[in-house]
Amino acid sequence: MKTQISHPTYLKVVACRNAAFSLVEVVLAVGIMALGVVTILGLLPHGMEMSLKTANEQAETRIVDQITGEIQAADWDTMSGVVGGGTAGITKAYDDQGLELPAGSDLLTYLARVRLLDISEVTNGARIPSGTKAAAGVSTNKNLRRVMVEVAVTQDMNFNFNSPPPAITVKRFTQLIAKMRK
Repeated sequence: MKTQISHPTYLKVVACRNAAFSLVEVVLAVGIMALGVVTILGLLPHGMEMSLKTANEQAETRIVDQITGEIQAADWDTMSGVVGGGTAGITKAYDDQGLELPAGSDLLTYLARVRLLDISEVTNGARIPSGTKAAAGVSTNKNLRRVMVEVAVTQDMNFNFNSPPPAITVKRFTQLIAKMRK
């Protein structure tokens, strides 16, 4: 028959010995935690890059929407100065959120150029593909004009959109503007 020791001091020693972690358990836990931290830190640069790209795309979309909205609401003959701007068009400065900046502001992040895609559209209207098999296959609509909005991430107000440096990408958006009122 087994005898059980019920001495209070002995029970405390056994309980304390069973409640502690061994060195092997601690080393394994620290190793697993270190592996997880290294993995998360490895993903951090990729996440930051994706966040920057997303912010740029949102700002560029906001700029294009704002410009086309202004042109749509403007007088048809001038189109907020785009028609009189010739082939060079007009340029506007924007901050990092895609909000237009006043002249001479030092918060420039985006520069946008707006111009007519084809200067002959001022008198003839926009060329649109026709459904008929005409000789040229293209007809014009005097109530439409194609506008090109070019957006560059630059802080240079004298940025050359025609020959940008290789490090700076210029995104080009073509919008069709309709005459809304007579």
